[in-house]
Amino acid sequence: MAMIIAGRAMGLASMLIVAASILLYMRRSLAGKLPNLRRLPAVDVIDEILGRCVEMGRPAWYLMDNTDMTTPSVLAPTVAAFQILSYTARRAARLGAKFFVPVTQGLAYTIASEIVEEAYKAEDKAEDYDPLETVKYLTDGADRMYILNHMWSERIGGAFFLGSWYHKAVIFTENAARVGAVSLGGTDTTHNIPFLVAVCDYSIIGEELYALGAYVSQDPIQSSSIAGQDVGKYLAILLILIGSVLLTLEIDITTIFKI
Repeated sequence: MAMIIAGRAMGLASMLIVAASILLYMRRSLAGKLPNLRRLPAVDVIDEILGRCVEMGRPAWYLMDNTDMTTPSVLAPTVAAFQILSYTARRAARLGAKFFVPVTQGLAYTIASEIVEEAYKAEDKAEDYDPLETVKYLTDGADRMYILNHMWSERIGGAFFLGSWYHKAVIFTENAARVGAVSLGGTDTTHNIPFLVAVCDYSIIGEELYALGAYVSQDPIQSSSIAGQDVGKYLAILLILIGSVLLTLEIDITTIFKI
């Protein structure tokens, strides 16, 4: 019985290369040599939105939809959203923007509260953090009317829609646009990416959410994972180009190497 099934050798080799790349980058990162991640325009957009809110005297909101920390498909974008929340809260504290973070899950509320409080303390603005109002727990289902009503009553100036988003993406982003808020949206939920791109003033698409979280947090593990996966993308592009050339020349290497 063959150890490797015919036709899958290339897939195995690619997986091993990507895994080795991630481990190599991780080892370098833990030694203090972080991979050089590209600075996304969204980093500057965060400052732009918060600065606009300060100039207009209107609050900035940071919203996350599904933050169920027990669901694997939701965990990754939620962690990225928390990393971006830490950076955004620090910038809001530094600029003096009124900041509001509504959360609908208990564990996520606890994490968000600690993140925002630590961010304000890091900027020596602990007195500006209100433990009862800056981060607010809303029961799932009742959050819709609360958020929609307060968007209009407070005339929010900016909004961030980041994380795992579902049907609320359309409801909240549209109302933020109607009230005149400048917004940044980003999710890895593929069927809701088009809505965020269409409605939000600025957007990050798919895995850019993870890249932004890794960039602003400078987390060595996540940065290494993203850099290692990029090696896999370059490898895939190279194989596609080689395959296209071989197909054009009608060369079948599978009969030669039996892969």
